[in-house]
Amino acid sequence: MECRKRQWSHSVLAAALVLMFASQAQAEGTPAFDAYYSNHPKEWFDAATEFEYFNPSITRSWQLNETCNDAGFFSVASYNIFHNVPFITDFGDEMEQSLGKVSKCADVLLYQEAWDYDDIIQDGPKADLAARGYSMLTPSGFYCDDSGEGAIENDCSGLVIFYKSGTTLVRELTFQAFTTVNGADVHKEKGVWGAIFAKEGRYYYVFNTHFTYGSNSHLDGDATSDTSRISNMVQSLAYIRDRVHANKASYPPALVLFSGDFNADFASNNSYSKGYQLLGQANAQASFYEPYDYRLGGGTMGGWETPGFRSNWTGTSVDTGPNGMATGAVGDFDTVLVGKPSAFGSCMPTSISYSGWAPAWRTLDSNQPKWPFFTHSDHYGRWLRVKPGC
Repeated sequence: MECRKRQWSHSVLAAALVLMFASQAQAEGTPAFDAYYSNHPKEWFDAATEFEYFNPSITRSWQLNETCNDAGFFSVASYNIFHNVPFITDFGDEMEQSLGKVSKCADVLLYQEAWDYDDIIQDGPKADLAARGYSMLTPSGFYCDDSGEGAIENDCSGLVIFYKSGTTLVRELTFQAFTTVNGADVHKEKGVWGAIFAKEGRYYYVFNTHFTYGSNSHLDGDATSDTSRISNMVQSLAYIRDRVHANKASYPPALVLFSGDFNADFASNNSYSKGYQLLGQANAQASFYEPYDYRLGGGTMGGWETPGFRSNWTGTSVDTGPNGMATGAVGDFDTVLVGKPSAFGSCMPTSISYSGWAPAWRTLDSNQPKWPFFTHSDHYGRWLRVKPGC
């Protein structure tokens, strides 16, 4: 009995200390979180401690992680985190902390522009995601380590995959660099990469990419950049076909998913979007379903996937982030494409849910989404949940 009392006392003391430190953190001159602060994320960031800012019970504007019950389904989130570009100082730590603490639940998370893997490991996301059952995967033989202040590491893909417990990594597939890039992208290792995962006795081939941006997005005024993206799509399709063909005897694909930042506008309400035209120009339209197909086929569109939804922020308020890139509607760059059974020998998708997504902040008074201070301040990502018909 004495031992039980002692254990009980220790647990009560530990809980009291946690509450005390949390209260102290919030009590040191921090104003109460209210509708004003929910409309001014930067001011709240300046006023609050890190504990408060990233704690959804205090900072109630954070959209909380979804509780996933994906039995029979496979879900993927894809997001360009835009980390560590040269003109941002001390940007990575806080952005990555928000990324790890408020990421949407999915079996697999795919990130682009993670230019420094050490920051992902040391600054929060890896530990936060590990606490929720995720493991981190980076391309074998390639390690992005930004050794300069705010510099983008040369020859770095910026691609990262996290996969959740219950989703087993079967085989990582070799990274392949694109041979055609232009503009600032020649300094990076743009390419395509993927892995085979197993869940509930089925195999899922998941591919992550970031196409060339160059000087402008697809069909928006720069022919050289368009040529690069078309080449990127051609090479990606050949790569995906090769990897599926080489492995399907041992691991028959339930689904093939191709995700990432394509630097082209895939629109769920437009049958002839720039993204669709990119597929056509690369002779890839017979290989992938895209967002318009999801809507046409009765897919469930999430609250942020309203008709005409665009991933680049054009909200009613000024961009709250430090990089100030919210200057106009550009396009749904991050997209999740589903491979067609006729192209890859996979199963027919029987149920699809699709939505815009990012670490999200909504105001208390109007539910207006705003960017938190430290996230990629001109992109939403994409989330997809699909059920294979086999």
